Amino acid sequence: MAAKNPHNGHRKRVKEEFLKNGLDNLPAHRVLEILLFYAIPQKDTNELAHRLEDRFGSLARVLDAPYEELLTVNGVGDNTAVLLRLISSMARRYYLDKASAAPLKDPMQAIGEWLKAWYVGRTEEVLILISLDNNLSILHVDEIKTGVADEVQIQFRDLARKALGFNATNAILAHNHPGGMAHPSRADRETTRTLHRRFQEVGINLLDHFIVAGDEYVSMRECGGFIGIE
Repeated sequence: MAAKNPHNGHRKRVKEEFLKNGLDNLPAHRVLEILLFYAIPQKDTNELAHRLEDRFGSLARVLDAPYEELLTVNGVGDNTAVLLRLISSMARRYYLDKASAAPLKDPMQAIGEWLKAWYVGRTEEVLILISLDNNLSILHVDEIKTGVADEVQIQFRDLARKALGFNATNAILAHNHPGGMAHPSRADRETTRTLHRRFQEVGINLLDHFIVAGDEYVSMRECGGFIGIE
């Protein structure tokens, strides 16, 4: 006969609290404790939850921590590290599905909302290219590079090759400002002007360049970033 888990009573109470009230009013360590129930079925997870919060500083930083760094925390094994790494990716997939299903009439607004979801949990700057046809239907989405978004000479050949490979007539660029604001920098504006001109040279119209930060995004076209280049 399997031994009873001495923590079952506590776990049951914590789960009932979550089902009744949700997570909004729970401290970060309690949220982590609940999550860890499903990686560590036979031990008290409260102490480990505190260790994780103390080590990384916040719930978000725990969930964004690299797999290898999670494993350095006493009590974190492979199952726990994989579960913690899974959460931000799962959240991204959830929001992508929600954004894709949202009944938005404006296709550019729909793309902006979709981009917010795509960048959930991204802790590094990532530039993406969205290739579109004449009807603004998305042909393909490419992650071009992780890192700085203003190395135009290096990136344009790759951008053009990918867009032309899908017979795109329109394109949208987007990148994120992790931990920053959804506001284009001077480099962002200069990069956009250069790429707009170079895309035109190969028969592709650069429709917009979105900047995403957290749950906000800004369209460079709407904020005046395209004035003087069309």
